[in-house]
Amino acid sequence: MQSLLYDLRFALRQLRKTPGMAALAVLTLALGVGANTAIFTVIESVLLRPLPYANSGRLVYIAPRADKPGFSATSWLNFSDIRAGSRLLENIAGYSEDVSVLEIEGASLSVVAPRVTPSLFVMLGTRPMLGRVFSDAEGLAGGPDVVLLSESLWRNSFHANPNTVGHAVRIGGKVRTVIGVLPSGFRFPEELGPDMAKGVWLPLQPTAEMQKDRGYNFFNIVAELRPGVTLEQARRELDAVAAHIPREADSAPIAFRIDPYHDVLTGPVRPVLYALLGALALVLLIACANVSNLLIARCLGRRQEFAVRAALGAGRGRLIAQMLAEGLVLSLLGCAAGVALAKLAMIAIRKLPEDTIPRSDLIAIHWTVLFILGGIAILTTVLSSLLPALMVARANPQQALQATSRGTGSRQVSGRLSGMLVAGEVALSTLLLVGTGLLFHTLWNLGQVRLGFDVGHVTTFSAMPADAAGFSNMAVSEDTANAPASVATLTYVPLLEAIRHAPGVQSAALATAPPLGGMDLGSSFDIVGRTFAAGDKPHARVTAISADYARTLGTPLVRGRMIADSDAANTPFVVVVNETLARKYFAGADPIGRQIDLGGKDTGMVKPFTIAGVLADQVDRSVGGEVQPFIMIPAQQVPTTSLFYQALLKTVVTFIVKTRGEIPVAPAMRAIFSKNAPGFALDNFQTMQQAVDNNTFGQRLGLYLVESFAALAAVMVIAGLYGVLSQLVSYRRREIGVRMALGATRMSVARMVLRQGSVLIGAGLVVGLVLALATGRLIEGFLYQVKPLDAATYFSVVLLLAVIGLMSAFLPARKAASIEPMQALREE
Repeated sequence: MQSLLYDLRFALRQLRKTPGMAALAVLTLALGVGANTAIFTVIESVLLRPLPYANSGRLVYIAPRADKPGFSATSWLNFSDIRAGSRLLENIAGYSEDVSVLEIEGASLSVVAPRVTPSLFVMLGTRPMLGRVFSDAEGLAGGPDVVLLSESLWRNSFHANPNTVGHAVRIGGKVRTVIGVLPSGFRFPEELGPDMAKGVWLPLQPTAEMQKDRGYNFFNIVAELRPGVTLEQARRELDAVAAHIPREADSAPIAFRIDPYHDVLTGPVRPVLYALLGALALVLLIACANVSNLLIARCLGRRQEFAVRAALGAGRGRLIAQMLAEGLVLSLLGCAAGVALAKLAMIAIRKLPEDTIPRSDLIAIHWTVLFILGGIAILTTVLSSLLPALMVARANPQQALQATSRGTGSRQVSGRLSGMLVAGEVALSTLLLVGTGLLFHTLWNLGQVRLGFDVGHVTTFSAMPADAAGFSNMAVSEDTANAPASVATLTYVPLLEAIRHAPGVQSAALATAPPLGGMDLGSSFDIVGRTFAAGDKPHARVTAISADYARTLGTPLVRGRMIADSDAANTPFVVVVNETLARKYFAGADPIGRQIDLGGKDTGMVKPFTIAGVLADQVDRSVGGEVQPFIMIPAQQVPTTSLFYQALLKTVVTFIVKTRGEIPVAPAMRAIFSKNAPGFALDNFQTMQQAVDNNTFGQRLGLYLVESFAALAAVMVIAGLYGVLSQLVSYRRREIGVRMALGATRMSVARMVLRQGSVLIGAGLVVGLVLALATGRLIEGFLYQVKPLDAATYFSVVLLLAVIGLMSAFLPARKAASIEPMQALREE
């Protein structure tokens, strides 16, 4: 230990003698370590740290196997069958994602309001901060109307009043009793994001519709595996449960998938974070190579010092220990500066859009990150100091003491080592630049996607009535004779008329699922006069719209006509479909005049709808994503006794406003609603351009990050190549003087140095391109309309690095060409 402390003190004294080199090395390592620490902090907090629930490692998510990976709803009947038939699941709970309106102090506030079974809190081990959680009786059909508040909502909207428990509040037009307040760390379901921190929880009370219709898929299942039970065992048991579930003759077979809940939650960001960590690892390797080159150059300046120490009896082990100690000091200083940079990066990460990274507000540097940081310090020490240390240990003291400026001995060895390191830097930079080029090409392609709508001066916002029905308690009413009047006719039509006459407004429309709006209601349907095989019924997304929808968004009509104000409940029922539906289900035939059935008595849509028009395709869920078949129903023609009415019009709708210029839309809309519909809660004001930008934010963020990594790597390559060639010129100063004395021209000397730089760049490019070709498939999932082996990208990278190489080699070549032969020979 005493020897180590001596080496560290000596290392500090030596580094103080060359503060410029030390500062450059520390800065280089700080950039690499800081970026890696920031990304690993995100990975540790999001992917590796368990969720704050009891036995979260055994928490699983169950969904229909036929659906895509991720969260996917099933039915209450499936939940009941799994709960009755499973022996390997210790606890089973369910929830449905929902929204509602909280009326408090004369204002309406939109809140997320998931409905959960009482067993959820038992399974998660959640204890309320105030009051109690739901009882079993409150989870039965027709049970008491109660509610649980989040800590943030209780603190901000109820002023942290401890007497709130037991008081009545109005939620969704219904009076409910507050029975408890959940702690701030509880935000299940996690997939609802930060909004859940200021939401409410309602008991899930199964309706008659839920208990009779297996296709009523608005329910999510979570469970806890018994200790020692594997996923494969649970999967086989679920297969056995599914095999005993009765199904109708025209329905598809039932099967379930089971995955760790944490993996389902973090699935969308997991590949992105690991890809960024891989890119940053390359940057760290480049940084270590640069620092190693700096230490090699420094070793040459101290070769006589090491020779004297060796001649006086210092063994190779002591010399190696001294070099490693200097590298350790640089690594520790670099790590310290890197932590400071990582903390700045944490501030930037928390300013990302809320749904970019799950639980992003809980990302912090924990002790595990600091432990990994210690490992990084050791790794960077070894990577940056090992080659210089070995070079010092292998040096011959007699040769070093006799050495002059001849290009022999350790200088030749160090030149080869430095050259190899620079070639390695070029290879790693090639990988990063290829990734940057492919992502840039992807973002360019996304920018050229035909959106199908205008983004200029178009603003959207959501509106929820005070008595919003929610998505969880939908039911078909058979009392069609006493059907209530539609909110579309009573409220939305007058509101739209008021909005259209507001100053600066060009047009306005209503839609329940506007482009990139996030709402997703799908339904199977029948085409009157055609039959389909079992499990192969047509399926489409469904939205209710008003007149002026196409005009407001600037979407062209392909054929037929659009929805009009005259399409009311007492006129023939019509729909408009998009081009994708027309192509997919009518095989090139004209769909105008054909009729579709949206479920009949099962959904309350008892009358068939006639297709009146075909609208051009619009980007719906994501820019560059696959366009789904779409059915657009006139808002006034959605029967108020149907499931579609509650899901489309009685829960949340979106208003679309096109203005004649840049005017503040939100204040004007709030004023109109305050006068005409005071109970509505307005939220989510954004322009269509913002919606597009938010939708492509992930690709842009990935490009910006990798682009910055690649730029950093390119700067390091420039510095490394310049340093190596300058070093080689100084090694060969006498040789160059002899060459020029014997007749070599300055141009030939410059070409010699440029050739050496070209060899290093060329070797690195070859290796880097081979690595890029081998790993290109790993980023294929991030690309859009560009192949991993895109020739234009590879050519651009080769050209860019060739230019960088020539720029880096120019100054050393000029320096070599300016050497005066007589002066170089006199220096011997």
